[in-house]
Amino acid sequence: MIRNRRLSRSIADMGFHEFRRQLEYKAAVNDVKIVVADRWFASSKRCSACHYQLSELPLSIREWQCPSCGARHQRDINAAINLKHWAVSSTVTACGGTSGGVVACAMTSHVAMKQEANIISGLSRNE
Repeated sequence: MIRNRRLSRSIADMGFHEFRRQLEYKAAVNDVKIVVADRWFASSKRCSACHYQLSELPLSIREWQCPSCGARHQRDINAAINLKHWAVSSTVTACGGTSGGVVACAMTSHVAMKQEANIISGLSRNE
């Protein structure tokens, strides 16, 4: 948002509540699901490679190296990767349904039905 000054000024003017309200409305109209991470989710402090979490990371530090695996991270890119992984892992289960603990803002939700086993007959087609 910093690169697009017009967009960032518009968002700052209307406030994040109004921005989120409009985003939820547009998502519902277009049948898109929105996932909201917890405010205190440590997306910047968690290593996206090995999931090690730093105890503290001041805002002034923009790049850091994981003490566990040695991976170098840029704060914002690492946070984006962690949020992407969190959103994907928290919205889909093995059967394709939604999992617990996720705040879904879209109006529609599709729940997967119980999967049935494929039964293979003992007879072959040639017999």
